Amino acid sequence: MPKIQITAKGIRAALKKYVPYQSLCEYIWNGFDAQASEIQINYNSDELGNIESITISDNGYGIPHLKLQEKFEPLFESKKALENKLKKNQSAIHGKNGIGRLTFFTFARNASWKTTYDENGENFTYEIYANAENINLYTGVNATPKKTAEQTGTVVTFSGIHGLVKSQMEEKLNEFLLKEFAWFLALNSNRDFSISVNGIPIDFNDLVADQEELSFMHEDSQTTFTVRYVRWNQRLNNEPSRYYYINSEHKERWKEPTVIKNKGEQFYHSIFVKSLYFDAFSFQAAAEEKQEALIVGTRSDSQFRFLRKKLATILRIKRRPFLKVFAEKLISEYEEKNILPAVCHESLRKTLTTIYEMQPRIFTSLNLEQKKIMVGLLQILLESNNKNVLPALLSSAIDLTPDEQSELEKLFY
Repeated sequence: MPKIQITAKGIRAALKKYVPYQSLCEYIWNGFDAQASEIQINYNSDELGNIESITISDNGYGIPHLKLQEKFEPLFESKKALENKLKKNQSAIHGKNGIGRLTFFTFARNASWKTTYDENGENFTYEIYANAENINLYTGVNATPKKTAEQTGTVVTFSGIHGLVKSQMEEKLNEFLLKEFAWFLALNSNRDFSISVNGIPIDFNDLVADQEELSFMHEDSQTTFTVRYVRWNQRLNNEPSRYYYINSEHKERWKEPTVIKNKGEQFYHSIFVKSLYFDAFSFQAAAEEKQEALIVGTRSDSQFRFLRKKLATILRIKRRPFLKVFAEKLISEYEEKNILPAVCHESLRKTLTTIYEMQPRIFTSLNLEQKKIMVGLLQILLESNNKNVLPALLSSAIDLTPDEQSELEKLFY
């Protein structure tokens, strides 16, 4: 029986942060990483509601027998290496480093895999087995794969379940899966990706608080972009707010954090951008890809700069209602620290809150003296005959919408 090169105790220590639902998610990520589009979770219980077994099946490419040891062993050369891989793994597709295959000890005593893979146009199947007591051991390396007519994919069966009951699964599992996979299902909504629990698909729209789809064109190049904005009603498990760039085949090319840094306003969002433009686009730094930059799109293109400016404006407008409370807190803070003048007219308060809601970054990183100078200059302008210059000044710093332009004109004229 092959042995993973780290003790069972070491594996448990490195994976101690996992809870049962997160562990289950790792097996789902393993399926998606194997290019599955369909994941089925099934569980059954006894008369008392105790979970007897759980199966997770996928239609991915399976685990080729010749790569079995490669999938299970290299990751675990040392506890430190495992922890480093784990940290890296949390920010992307969780399954690709094999961690999920060993997290079952948090909720089950036994795990068995029946996996089917393609080799030279023929499908073969074999089984793997591991138990929680000796989690650094597994079977399957010496198995003889058999030809089969079954489609490729993997079925993982867990038995000896502990810490999970039917009532809890019915109440909590779907909610956890949504927070883990809603963004991923939305990202792949045009590719028929699905996750079902006991035959019922989960719907990422159940986590959507607001969404909008729009399109715009970069006129000079005639490049079109289709944008889908989604705001989630809860924080996602391990995925921050991001831009997702999608090509004409509906496949993600790249993702990166949005310009919005959540300051506690609970503005959880995802932006999905689809365009033919991303079919041949280099997302790496131009300095690293000088040759490719001659034949593909890059971040320095006017099209991409146009896109990012549009996306920033969309997010700024969508975020604004969530900043009203923080704008009020700003005024309270300025009063407590005597940044506002002793006699403060309502017009100054309104100006500060409006500017903050439009672009809070203007107020960040200012020290006490700079805050007093900014407030003082605003007060002077408001009391002078030149207050109508404020909209023009703000327009030079912020890409204002026509509605915001009108709002400022009413405020300052």
